Amino acid sequence: MRHLSTSPSLSAAHRQHGLSLIELMVALVIGLIFAIAVLLVQSSLTKQNVEMSDVMQRDTQTRAALDLISRDLSNAGFMLGGAQSRCSVLLAYDSGIGGSQPFAQYPVSAASQPLTLPTSTAAGSTNYPSITPDPSAYGTKQQFTDMLFFTGATSALQTPGNGNPTAYVVQNSTTQAANGQGALNSSELPLASTAGLSVGDAALLRMPLNGKLVCFRVPIADIGPSTSPSSTYISSSSSSLFPSTGYSPFNNQLIAAGALPPGGSLTNPNFVQSRLTDLGPQTSSNVQTVVYYIGQYANAGGGSYPVLVRAVLNAQTDMLVSPPVPVAAGVVSLQALFGVDESNSGSVTNYLTWPAVVSGKYTANVRSVLFALVTKSLQNDPGYTAPTTIALPSPSLGPAQFTPYTVPTGIGGLPDYSHNHFSVIESEFAVRNQLWPH
Repeated sequence: MRHLSTSPSLSAAHRQHGLSLIELMVALVIGLIFAIAVLLVQSSLTKQNVEMSDVMQRDTQTRAALDLISRDLSNAGFMLGGAQSRCSVLLAYDSGIGGSQPFAQYPVSAASQPLTLPTSTAAGSTNYPSITPDPSAYGTKQQFTDMLFFTGATSALQTPGNGNPTAYVVQNSTTQAANGQGALNSSELPLASTAGLSVGDAALLRMPLNGKLVCFRVPIADIGPSTSPSSTYISSSSSSLFPSTGYSPFNNQLIAAGALPPGGSLTNPNFVQSRLTDLGPQTSSNVQTVVYYIGQYANAGGGSYPVLVRAVLNAQTDMLVSPPVPVAAGVVSLQALFGVDESNSGSVTNYLTWPAVVSGKYTANVRSVLFALVTKSLQNDPGYTAPTTIALPSPSLGPAQFTPYTVPTGIGGLPDYSHNHFSVIESEFAVRNQLWPH
């Protein structure tokens, strides 16, 4: 008898069912939606990570910059009067500065940006060029931005190699100096002795005047005998760091500092018994001025971005000690208000801008510096539009206020920051060497 048998493979084939076209399309759509969702989540997380990294980087750099500013400010005024009493005002001169005008060096000060800085660190090069290294890269004066200056000694040993802070006393023969003109017009200071002084040294001349201790930056350009047989002299007039006509060009700065009355002038008797201290070679960078300002630095994409820059100058020659160094990227505004003690009460009684400090003759009464840094994100955010101005909190004391930062939008040659995020960091530091004069 024959039996019909069913093939297992054929039976299984008849039992299998594939996906229909509709089912396949639904599965593909579901998979596509899931993939898009994953991509959107990943894109969002990536954007958040970039923004967080941007914020963290700016915050870290800005706070590091504040620490650096705090350290430099703590040295402001340190040993600026040498080993003796602190100067109420320190006057200097540099023929390379535009207009060849005497100027004042303060422990702390500010100037509107951009201000020209020297570009050369070569010995003997004291000229200020018409183009600055970084501030000029903006092309347009930066709005509401200061350049801050802190001047002081890096070491208490700002005397010649023997460490002897000798004070050379100007003699009564001042009025009998060369050609009978005296120190006022000849820059010659008769001294009882010039032992230890060297041509090329920098010196500090302290002169009591109208209740203030006025100091002059005095380069020693020549040493020789005086017309008086009992003394020798030093001369400064052949140096580019001193007026060729002697001390009389300093009159206007002395009046502005309150050391002379309006219309007053120095006389030869003012120099008698003044003290001169040798600070050592002019090329020494022991007495420095640290400058903070905002510059533009090129990036890899062919553009540029703003950075907070730190430069160090030799306060005895106005030369750069080293090339300017960027310390914080994204800083677009640096502002400062100065806490002054107008009544010597022991605390800050008012906050003023630097021009108001100078015009009010409070330069010796500065007790603190209040900083405000405005920073922008390093990356554009196309989906975000920045406000037209960034407000800065101001102190309650005094009329001085921080100026709101106006966000540039690419008009007038300025960059376009309209799609950047902004933040404001404020901090206040005491000027230690103003609080505790040595």
